[in-house]
Amino acid sequence: MNAITHPQKTHCRVSRNETATDPSQMLDVLLALDRMVVEVSMHLYNVKRQDRSQIRHSNRRLHAAVRKQLPRLLIRAMSHEL
Repeated sequence: MNAITHPQKTHCRVSRNETATDPSQMLDVLLALDRMVVEVSMHLYNVKRQDRSQIRHSNRRLHAAVRKQLPRLLIRAMSHEL
């Protein structure tokens, strides 16, 4: 056993047809990551306070649309896979 192998950690392989986690939980994580990227970008590019408010509002609307349409898109994509 080498120095970087950790015996207490087990690695399992998830097949392509199995989901590692709940899809709604995955979506929450992805949308949170998107919010973080937007916030960091606004600070990095010194976006004005008023513009930040508008960007956040647009981002919330985008996230609402994603939450509404994603299940339909996933079902459609899965049916094309078969």
